[in-house]
Amino acid sequence: MPNKPLLSVAIVVHNQRDVIEATLTSLYELNDIPIELFLIDDGSTDGSKDAIESLLDYHQHEQTFYYSHSKPVGRGNSLNEAILQCNAPLFWAPETIGSINEKQLAQQLRRLLDSDSAALTQSYNLPSTHRQWVDLILEDRWLTDGEFIWNLPVISPANHFFNPYLQQHHGIELAARLGDISSLNSPDHWYTPSSFIDLPKPNSYSQQELLITILRRADISGVVHGELLDKLNTLSDKSKTTPTESFDNELLAEALQMKKDGRFNSALELIEEVLESEPSHQKAQQLKIEILEKKRRFVEASELKHEVNRSQVSEPEETDEPSRAEESKEEGIELSLIIPTTTHGKPALEHCLLSISEHCSKSGVELIVVDNASLDDTHDYLDELKEKNFLNCKVITNNKNIGFAASVNQGIDKANGRYACIIHNDVEFNSDSLLQLKKLMDAHPDFAILGPSTNKTLNPEQAKRNVEDSDPKLVRTEYLDSFCMMIRLDTELKMDEQFQLAFFEDIDICFQARKKGHKVGIAPHVSVEHHFGTTTFSLDLDTESEQYWRNVSYFNEKWDVEVFSKEELKSLSTFDQLLALDDLVNPLFPEEEIQKQFQELFTDELKTEILKTSHDAETLCKLVHLFMVMDEREIMRRLEDRLDDIELPASLIYQLVRFYYNRNIYSRCTHYLSQLKPQNESLRADLYQLAINVENKDLDQAIPLLKELMKHTPANPMLYKLAGDIHKFSGNQDEASSFYDLAEQINPFEFTNEEKDAFGFKL
Repeated sequence: MPNKPLLSVAIVVHNQRDVIEATLTSLYELNDIPIELFLIDDGSTDGSKDAIESLLDYHQHEQTFYYSHSKPVGRGNSLNEAILQCNAPLFWAPETIGSINEKQLAQQLRRLLDSDSAALTQSYNLPSTHRQWVDLILEDRWLTDGEFIWNLPVISPANHFFNPYLQQHHGIELAARLGDISSLNSPDHWYTPSSFIDLPKPNSYSQQELLITILRRADISGVVHGELLDKLNTLSDKSKTTPTESFDNELLAEALQMKKDGRFNSALELIEEVLESEPSHQKAQQLKIEILEKKRRFVEASELKHEVNRSQVSEPEETDEPSRAEESKEEGIELSLIIPTTTHGKPALEHCLLSISEHCSKSGVELIVVDNASLDDTHDYLDELKEKNFLNCKVITNNKNIGFAASVNQGIDKANGRYACIIHNDVEFNSDSLLQLKKLMDAHPDFAILGPSTNKTLNPEQAKRNVEDSDPKLVRTEYLDSFCMMIRLDTELKMDEQFQLAFFEDIDICFQARKKGHKVGIAPHVSVEHHFGTTTFSLDLDTESEQYWRNVSYFNEKWDVEVFSKEELKSLSTFDQLLALDDLVNPLFPEEEIQKQFQELFTDELKTEILKTSHDAETLCKLVHLFMVMDEREIMRRLEDRLDDIELPASLIYQLVRFYYNRNIYSRCTHYLSQLKPQNESLRADLYQLAINVENKDLDQAIPLLKELMKHTPANPMLYKLAGDIHKFSGNQDEASSFYDLAEQINPFEFTNEEKDAFGFKL
């Protein structure tokens, strides 16, 4: 049997398909608050009903009661349908939900339930005098329904209803009707509404209804009663004139009200009716533009704006070419291209810049190249670019590789444009993607960061293979891959340099932007080619590297990312919970909460069961990996003995090699390296073999292998470190130091030479 509900939630939907999923998902993800949900579709015609039924089928929530009206009866009547049937002591009727702070909500619900207060409000104190109520009526911001939670046992049953004549602000009307009630205030938000719909503003009709409600109260003095009547007459006069003053068309007046109520799809339907008969109706076009922008259909809105402008003969026709009045502005810098490069990056950089020169507009563009201690002739190439003043080129030179994030920040500090486009040196342009992105940034000032699609990326949403012809021109997203990322500079966004060489700094800056209230977007039909990994792979950086997993750990901690859910684990057996932890844990920097959960699960009884049981190959590999990560060496070694007859996955082999190499147990490293299939052998395997040879001082094997690897990967810092070790063993201290300096130059975060004084001399 389900728990008795603590909270009854009423959600009324009328043509609000855009916000249904976020609203319902937020409720169904509540873990510790027993709720019953009354979900009412009030005659929607925009597909809301289908979206609701699909979500209900997916979530299968036992305490959801769904009602569908064939025709709209209004929000007030729909709420009354719910409040008359609810079984919980507390009642909440939010218009929409963007997110819920469950901990805060649970705390406030208990606080309200334990009190004699009739209502709880979010960050707002209700008026306590008649004059304060009058002042509130004239304000342009009232509490929304979602900012009230009602304590029904405290409220007289005669008042268990909402005003059926209102389309919005039912909560504030009920509070006014109850009179001088005791209410609680929560200074902290328990929820936020959807950002896709504006908060409803009081109109003259709502103001009249609230005044009438207050007038009905018996405790009003004659003076206040007269003041209220005067204000009511004033509002009545306004309500009679406002619609006709705003629009000469009843359909548009109705559409305007729907827009205010957040019923955008219904409003668009009415506007289309008007435009069918009057295609050039300016007020209809303007209202359509506003609604399209509210629905984040910015490209359609922008296209309609251009169409309107072109149709107005009195204004000059808009073209892609700058007008004479704008020519002086075009001479200034609008866009700053920031391209970090390092090691042997000249061929990739040259190819990138040639593609920009061939395909992209150079007007108003400046180039900032950040040279992170390149090992090839990049320096000479950049000098040539400066002499030719190619794209107003500026060069920033570092004597060490300070990392991608720090390089970008250096470029941003030098940038003169309104926008900065961060570009990897292995990106190739086949069209003027820079101008396309810039136009989108110009048209959509609420977006702080935009990026294109590409052939190879770590972000699946930016992969060209996932782009459909029907996709809109601009898609809102949570994060972008930094291969090509345009940033609005007045947002003052900077990359977090704690991410060192690479990985997650791009996701982090997108999170920063969203935290500041900006939007991040993908332009799926704007594309570039990305020769993925040209720089990172040469630096021995990939998704298995220590740098990657260190940054995963830092990112999760910084943004308080939930690594796992205890509630979800509880549905599994103890053994399966243990296996689930292996899928969740950071293999190099295990999370503290996962380690604690592991210790709770890994009892002596479970250990005995694991050792006695015969496991299939996949389970055995997962167990060995988990015990390796948790540093439970005794049981790990006992299970390892069973691996001899199993074909191990290459990923596990490399992790076992790293585990034993870090503990100087080189025989086990060699044992596992020998099990790699030829197709799985890689640079990393050769590096481990070289490092083992060097550690064992087997220089006859090490030196030829080192020379061979230097030919193929001359930018790998580990090779220079190992070359330094070889010279050190041979007594060549100066040569050893020079190689150590090169390793530090390429990756100063991992390889540091001997300590030096402030002038660079060794101590």
